[in-house]
Amino acid sequence: MDTHLTELTPLPPAKIAILGGTFINDYLFATDHLKGYSIVDTPAGPSPKIYYGESDGIPFYYVHFHGEGKWLETWLALRDLGVTEAIGGATAGGISPLLKTRDYVIPKDFTDKNIDRISNIPEEFLADPSHALCRFTPPYDETLRSFLVEETRTVIRSNEELADINVMDGGVLLQSRFGRFETVAEIAAYRTSGADLITHNLMTEVVFAKQLGIHYAWMNIISNPAEGVAPWAFESLSDVYLKLNPVTWKILKRVIPRIAEIPEDAPRTIDKQREHPPLSYVELSKKAGNAN
Repeated sequence: MDTHLTELTPLPPAKIAILGGTFINDYLFATDHLKGYSIVDTPAGPSPKIYYGESDGIPFYYVHFHGEGKWLETWLALRDLGVTEAIGGATAGGISPLLKTRDYVIPKDFTDKNIDRISNIPEEFLADPSHALCRFTPPYDETLRSFLVEETRTVIRSNEELADINVMDGGVLLQSRFGRFETVAEIAAYRTSGADLITHNLMTEVVFAKQLGIHYAWMNIISNPAEGVAPWAFESLSDVYLKLNPVTWKILKRVIPRIAEIPEDAPRTIDKQREHPPLSYVELSKKAGNAN
């Protein structure tokens, strides 16, 4: 996998991070884009390997499989490394009958049914405790999301071999518990609640990124129908990974330079979404100038 890469101390700077999942698997390890890695000490403990890479001279960090269980340490490391822009992704089960295997989806909203892991950055790890209670309307960064929609369409529509793949702009992604597939009854309940597709990791990233002030957007590939929607076999997953992991990287290679060109003073979705007013009546009164 990464046996050809050596440890870099310190890591060269980068403001962009790619959070890998099954939408890209270990494809990058077979290329020359990754140059090395480092493990970062964070307030929550050592991070997983944070890989440094370059795409057409533009630096970026890569995190394999969402941090391989070290979700909190991963995001604290990215924050401490100076990351301000992040793209995540994963394969997903299609709950909506409109979604078929191999379709790309750039969702607009999410539902989090995670019960297995920490769901927020602890306040003691935040620069400002008021950032713990963020708004998620919308949950993504609109600039990054627009890049994903546009470049996914460009890559898919320019290749006749991908003509059967649709690109869905929208949909609700549900994050379920990690480590197992869902039951038919669970999927039926999730469909009733408005979910269009289901996966296991991304919503944790959405929340952590917003709380830490990192602009984030994500994409999904439908790897199979969700349970009870249509028949499927495990063998079909390998075919999706083999054919579409390289396609995902082509999309990301087009997105990375556009991210690098975003002006530092450009208005962003996260603006005014993180600052929650003080909860104390006394503090609120003082702020309003009404306290004696």
